Amino acid sequence: MAAPVVSDHVASSVDDYIPPDVFAQMPPTQTNRIEKLRFLTDPLSHDLLVAGPSVLKLFAAIDQDDTNWIVILKDVGPDPSVRTAREGEREIATDLPERELTRGWLKASNRALDVQRSKPWKPWHKLTRMARQKVTPGKVEEYTIEIFAMANLFRKGHRICVEITSLDLSTGVLGATNVEYIPYHVGSSRTVVHSIYHDAAHPSHLLLPVIPAAE
Repeated sequence: MAAPVVSDHVASSVDDYIPPDVFAQMPPTQTNRIEKLRFLTDPLSHDLLVAGPSVLKLFAAIDQDDTNWIVILKDVGPDPSVRTAREGEREIATDLPERELTRGWLKASNRALDVQRSKPWKPWHKLTRMARQKVTPGKVEEYTIEIFAMANLFRKGHRICVEITSLDLSTGVLGATNVEYIPYHVGSSRTVVHSIYHDAAHPSHLLLPVIPAAE
């Protein structure tokens, strides 16, 4: 599976055509399984400091008129003692080989941008009734998804991970006080098939705020 380009500037070139990656999400009334696509970099050859907001530029099609886009950024390979409560889990795993850093989300029908106010690192969505536009099933649309700011030092040998899903569920670890808050969004009442494109015509990519190492 090819991954979106991870870059602190622009997307790298890719083959002329790569078939889209696909996942189908059933509504939470029918399943508690969260389907997702997972993209990983190769192990990093050096420490990489990332600090600030991130943006996922996504080219995708769905077979319904709306969905949620939920993007999760992870550090894979950190200290396994880090504890994370993930969607739908009722116990906290003690041997997780990964750590969630931050996430972002966007309702597909709220994809319209205010071009004048938007920055490459800070998309400004209009989020008005007038600007709301249902998705045409099967049509490839461009989404600019803001991922909340964070700071993390990806150590040499670790991997940067991006997960794309459309559903999140509240956790059952209500008594835990040492886990991060995970928000919850109302999912679609229908099964939605999501197709993620990442070819030359649809250069999906992740924009990261990389801080150069000191000389």
